[in-house]
Amino acid sequence: MIRRIPGVRGAQAYLHQSHDGVAVIDPGYTGSFRAILRFIAEQSVGRIDWVILTHHHIDHAGTALALCQATGARLAVHAADAPYLQPGRPKERMTLWGLADRLPPGLARFVVTCAGRAARLLEDGETIAGLTVVHGPGHTPGSIGLHSESESALYLGDILNNERGIRTPPWNVNHSHGLAMRAPQRLEALSYERAYFGHGPAILAGADQRVRAFLMRRKPAAPPAV
Repeated sequence: MIRRIPGVRGAQAYLHQSHDGVAVIDPGYTGSFRAILRFIAEQSVGRIDWVILTHHHIDHAGTALALCQATGARLAVHAADAPYLQPGRPKERMTLWGLADRLPPGLARFVVTCAGRAARLLEDGETIAGLTVVHGPGHTPGSIGLHSESESALYLGDILNNERGIRTPPWNVNHSHGLAMRAPQRLEALSYERAYFGHGPAILAGADQRVRAFLMRRKPAAPPAV
């Protein structure tokens, strides 16, 4: 079962329930854990096993630590994004070139994702809570999608968004814009009826066909035959 969690600031958050566990995917910006706890209580969800991050950006992951502390859930993130969750972060634009590590903890949690506990480090192709990890680096080094064969669904994080139609994230928020432009190609072979984006409305029918159509439009035309 898949449900969007209302009241979350930043990116869209989702509750994924399967026989293999219950997961919150991308819990949102700092402080949003309260909205998630309300939703869990209202829906009588019970125990949350995992908080899974599609990537480390604060609009997707800022409240992850607070949600884990409140529920006892374990945190999971791709191994390439794990260094961004704790002091000693790579020095680049999204970490304010290292300035974030010099901020007081109370302030830093509004600037970068802070996770003061060990996380499960995900790799391409492994499964967690009934979801298969699809590594699509570029937006961040550890950006992932999560594919549910049983639900015929794909969580795309920020590999693609659907805010004004399907599109790739803009260059100014990408770790590597070149890789981010190629990352959606990792999705071409997957089959899924529904697509859930970090930004923009879900596609609830024929999602894989619409994503493939978008990718085909981006491919350069073949040169004319001589």
